[in-house]
Amino acid sequence: MTEHITLLDCSVTQSSEYVAGNTTTPALFTNRMGQGIKVNAGDRVSIHQAYISETGSDDNAIQITNDFLERRNITYTKLTKHSLINGSNSKIMGCDRTTAENIQEEIQVNSNSTSILYNYYITNNGENTFGLPRRFVYSSASADTNWNASHDSIALGRPYGSAVLTTSVGSVFNNDRFNMFYCDDDYYYFQYSNISGSAFNVVRPVMNNRRMRIFIQKETRYGEQSDDTLPDIVNGSLTSPAQLDYIEYIEKLDINIESGFQSPESISNIITTQLRKQTQPEIQQLESEATTTIPNKILQYRSSTVEINSPTYHTFYVGSATSLIETYYDEWESSIEDDNRSLMYLSSYQHIGVKRPELFIKSREYLSYYKDVLNSRVADYSPNISYACLPINYTMNASEFEVGAPPDTNRNHMIVLEELWSNKEYMRKLKSIFDEEGNHPELFENKYNQYNGFTTKDNSRFLHINILNNTQRESHSTTLTRQLGTDYLKDYEYNVPYLTSAPLFVDFNPEYKDKETEGESWETGYSYGVFKKYKDGNIERIAFTTSHLGFIEKQSTLNASFTTIPNPYFILNDGGINGSNIKSSTMIGWDAHFTSYGNVCYGLLSGWNRNPSDSNSFNTQLPTAYEPDELDTYLFQQKLYMGANEPLLEYNSTSNRFEISQLHTSERIQNRFNADSETGHGSSTSLVSEFETAGTKVYKINKRIYNNTYTPDMIPYGANREVGLTIQGHDYDIDFLNPTFQPWTIFDQLSGIIIRDFGYSESKWSSGFWGVLGFDYSQFNSSRTNLNDQTSRVGNNNKNNLHYAMTNDNVDQLATMDFPTNIWGAGIYNLQLPSTMSFNVTSTSDYFRSGLKYEQYVAITKPSLSIKLSAPRLPRKLISPYFCIRSDILDDSQYIGGQDSGQLYPVIATIPKSNDYGDFFVSLDSPLDFIFTRPKIISSITTSIHNPDQTLAQVDPFSSIIYKITKNMSPDRFNVISQILDENKKK
Repeated sequence: MTEHITLLDCSVTQSSEYVAGNTTTPALFTNRMGQGIKVNAGDRVSIHQAYISETGSDDNAIQITNDFLERRNITYTKLTKHSLINGSNSKIMGCDRTTAENIQEEIQVNSNSTSILYNYYITNNGENTFGLPRRFVYSSASADTNWNASHDSIALGRPYGSAVLTTSVGSVFNNDRFNMFYCDDDYYYFQYSNISGSAFNVVRPVMNNRRMRIFIQKETRYGEQSDDTLPDIVNGSLTSPAQLDYIEYIEKLDINIESGFQSPESISNIITTQLRKQTQPEIQQLESEATTTIPNKILQYRSSTVEINSPTYHTFYVGSATSLIETYYDEWESSIEDDNRSLMYLSSYQHIGVKRPELFIKSREYLSYYKDVLNSRVADYSPNISYACLPINYTMNASEFEVGAPPDTNRNHMIVLEELWSNKEYMRKLKSIFDEEGNHPELFENKYNQYNGFTTKDNSRFLHINILNNTQRESHSTTLTRQLGTDYLKDYEYNVPYLTSAPLFVDFNPEYKDKETEGESWETGYSYGVFKKYKDGNIERIAFTTSHLGFIEKQSTLNASFTTIPNPYFILNDGGINGSNIKSSTMIGWDAHFTSYGNVCYGLLSGWNRNPSDSNSFNTQLPTAYEPDELDTYLFQQKLYMGANEPLLEYNSTSNRFEISQLHTSERIQNRFNADSETGHGSSTSLVSEFETAGTKVYKINKRIYNNTYTPDMIPYGANREVGLTIQGHDYDIDFLNPTFQPWTIFDQLSGIIIRDFGYSESKWSSGFWGVLGFDYSQFNSSRTNLNDQTSRVGNNNKNNLHYAMTNDNVDQLATMDFPTNIWGAGIYNLQLPSTMSFNVTSTSDYFRSGLKYEQYVAITKPSLSIKLSAPRLPRKLISPYFCIRSDILDDSQYIGGQDSGQLYPVIATIPKSNDYGDFFVSLDSPLDFIFTRPKIISSITTSIHNPDQTLAQVDPFSSIIYKITKNMSPDRFNVISQILDENKKK
């Protein structure tokens, strides 16, 4: 047989659809064949050549599809502004109040688009934060800020009592040392001057550049309200801002990449641009009104400041010299209902920074639950979460807890609650707190009290218990009798010791951590490893024990009266020097106050006040004409930037991997507060020069501050610099480390974001664009421990198994060669460790330890480079390895696979993507032939180009398919003589 071949060129640009102007689906097109092509049964058809131009395809491009993957629920914070007004002066937020709620939203997730969720944090870096609790920061809105204080004090706004339990009571049981219940990572003992008994020697928050996640009040009212029907926030039961309703602040950002082929650099730029997309500059206007010589008023708006925001870096309303002042605090302290000043004071706490956010969340969930339980039993019993506690059921005598007392005998070493054993939900809620405590081993160190050396995260958990019993607390205020702990913000607490709670550590067996048992004994397992059942006749109550902390095993080395609950608790609770009881009325549970053990929180400050450090200038501006009173601009700076100001996704062309970096705003070299000014007089005048490298991103060790922003936590500011210090006959101007800073700590970030959800579930991760780019799900979703949570630094040891995405500067062992210096800060560059030194001169200053030498922690400042969260895998360039060509030229198809349905034409060929010539995938001479089963005339051919899942491919209108029709013909068709002879033979 002889074959006759016909080639049919079917290109998109010559198709009926394209010619008619329909260019929306170039993967589906119809070409007309003129008068038609006649084929017979037995003729064959195949693809001769295929030229497919996939959108954006080139040698180095990455294919991004727009496939639907899933619907999922996400949770983020919705802010609603109420009673909109002109946003100037007293109401710069442009509304009377703001409400916040964490809402659930169902989103559609495609392979090229999703929504990421992220938190904000600020660090305790010595600027723009202050440790909570605090009564106020500024004495008044119009008074100069006291930069010259040598120590913090109640007069400057400190609380009326200590945030932690420090006592000499029971020191005999602590090697003759003070019993102090605080964590080194949270607080430090500030020693004023050189006097051991100074009243100013107090425990203060330590500045160590830890991340503080941002939480927000559910409702914030910016002063007087136009809606007078609102229920009051201020009431007699609200004794601290800690009792307000706080929720985790979460933002959502939609990320979208156009489908098709994109270069790695283009993808990096697209995502980075969406993370950094800025708003138009917003200029804040202040009202300025004056009366002229004519009895008419002039009203103008004076421009006072400008802000530019982005999705990951924008302003937040914070405390300021407007709201955190003594008069507003006084009004709140004495008010029992809403008023302008009280609400302005509370608005200062709209946003707070939380050091251990998961512990904060779990504790608030428990407290909210138990508050509702108590209120269901007695109406309005618990007005807020500080009242969601319960008394211990039996008085506990110290003899029952002595190390020689047999365990579990007559309630020995046992704390029994009033709550019944049948309340399983109570135990489950409390268990969630205990589980979270285990992620913070630093809270179990107890370096300065009787627990030292005994408690660990593997053998104990802790609750909070009031130090004083209810009768003692009631003598100061009946409000204190039902609360657990206090924040020392009320006048009746002035100089009253021991009103806070203290940690109470109890037995924990990790083998039963997730097992609910009947809690009969330690041997058979306490429920969830911590809850023991106590039977009192027919009543079964929840109890805890303290007999397995290791004290009893070492009783021979301990004082015979040493107790498994610290001895000071018995002494102080019983009210006498020989006290031996913790009374049954004493409240226990979880303390919501900012002073409670492990619950470290920070307030936020705008940074501006009336006067800079030297009072040579004031933060004011001129008013409208005819008005003599200047506008106090510092009063209207009530916002603070937080977040990451330049987050980055980039493609590393050396490693061929994508990298996420700069999710934090870096420390920078700052100028002195009086840079570019002149000091001195006459011939002794000198210029205070700017630092040559000012503005450079750096990390700092033994950070110096230059009095550019005020926070009471950094008092004494006078300890930052000594001018004209005479050392061995020479005068020097020397910068020192502020005593509030933790020495030898890396300070590398001011604020940042934590990406908590990249938008894809684990099952869909590989199909989403993050998976295509080479990132792994487990890289940002590993189980959380103390080695990868927000209190940890990110480095090579944990950057591939984080619980969420966050960054800091890359400071590794290579940097240590830069650390050793001489006392003046000049590098030594050898193998030595850096050393703390002292100048050979004795201090006589109130700002330093008088009578001792000047201690010098040398400042180390080096250029910063963000840690990079690198994708573990190379990006996947092609989502699918081939195309399917379908056509109505076939009668049927034996192709099995894909999404076959009645709507699809039969498959005539598959085109591999391995043969890439520039922008085209080219296939020559398909080996597949299809046989026509009946004669027909082909007048048009409809072709469709598909992905393997049979969705239409994303192709350009330059694709073309050339069909080959092979017709069978007799070899004698053109031999006339042979045909005649054959005919004659037949006759």
